[in-house]
Amino acid sequence: MAGKKTRKILAGTTLGLTLAAGVSLYPLMRYTVDTCAADFDKTTAVIEGDTVSQQQFYENLGYGDGKWKLTLKNGKVVDVGEITDFRVKDRKRHQMMQNLKLKTTVDTVRVRYAKNREKQYSSTIVYGMGARDSLGYLPSFGLYSWDQLKMRYFKADNEKLQRIVDKFNDKYNCTRRHEYQHYLNALSGIARGGQSYETKFVECCLDEVSANIAQLLEQRKNYLENGKDASYITWRFKFYADSVKSGKVKPQAGVYTKEEIMLIADGVFDVWMKEKFDLYVKSSSGRAINILRKTNYNGIQPNETRHRELMTKCFTINGIDFYPYIAAREDEVRAKIPNETLKVFRYLKKEKFKKMTYLDKLEHQRIEKGEREYNLTLAKNIMLAKMRRILGRGNER
Repeated sequence: MAGKKTRKILAGTTLGLTLAAGVSLYPLMRYTVDTCAADFDKTTAVIEGDTVSQQQFYENLGYGDGKWKLTLKNGKVVDVGEITDFRVKDRKRHQMMQNLKLKTTVDTVRVRYAKNREKQYSSTIVYGMGARDSLGYLPSFGLYSWDQLKMRYFKADNEKLQRIVDKFNDKYNCTRRHEYQHYLNALSGIARGGQSYETKFVECCLDEVSANIAQLLEQRKNYLENGKDASYITWRFKFYADSVKSGKVKPQAGVYTKEEIMLIADGVFDVWMKEKFDLYVKSSSGRAINILRKTNYNGIQPNETRHRELMTKCFTINGIDFYPYIAAREDEVRAKIPNETLKVFRYLKKEKFKKMTYLDKLEHQRIEKGEREYNLTLAKNIMLAKMRRILGRGNER
């Protein structure tokens, strides 16, 4: 409907100017057109490797089939709506990630007791990583990256030591479930733009909280499936083990009370904020910056609706929605963002603003003022470009 109205406005305005273009009106028309289109030759845009001036852009822009279409010098026709919408590029990158096949690798870490100067065994434990170890550093037990889920298996040279290091292995630690939740969160869109730097930082932190909740639920399942063996609830979730031991929580297979869900959400959040937040500040800010690196100024604006939709997906784990409890706490994460990190975010935002292209500004207008104003702007500028041509201006290519 907006397209039909725009075409009528364009046609009517052009016809009126053509009929009124007598000798006495020529200076006024030329002044009006040149004033309104003063930057048509100065402003350029790069579209699929083709640099065009604003004058050329509007001379070759048309409307049809409900879309604004631009004809490039090579004859190719592109959809202007797509090239002026950060969400299109963002969606294409996300779809590419969704189509990848997840691969799992397991690296073996050889474990033994060290020998002292007398060549007797000491209490010091030595961890021997292979030359091709995927993770590259300890104490990380696992990692999810793009299309790979990487894990470690700690193999001791005797049974006593094996029982000690087994707590690091997937059998007890549930490393795979932790990393797999990161993968699920990636499928949900944790690495997509359309969000402010500050909120994306919070999302990256909560990605870890989500993975820890998934890990605890897996340990809970193993605990129940192994005769309620307490060793299956590791030191990482001591608060939960203590609640089970005291009888505050009585876990049952497939059954979660509201009290238990709240305990898990708040308990995991508290432990992560106390023990892990400071360790993840650098990586979370780095992730936020990297995720938003490929988008434009329009793609770094805060969007609360998008944030809540994403977090609901990330915190709906094993069919249980933990987000209502996490949502009540996430301002605690935002409040702890270091000032130096906030300064970097503000600087990057200013840089993206300064680098806005003409197409970015068109997109910004559509977002801020709506489709109708956007369509009227394009129609008006098409008319101005054509009138400049008629009046002998904007001929230089």
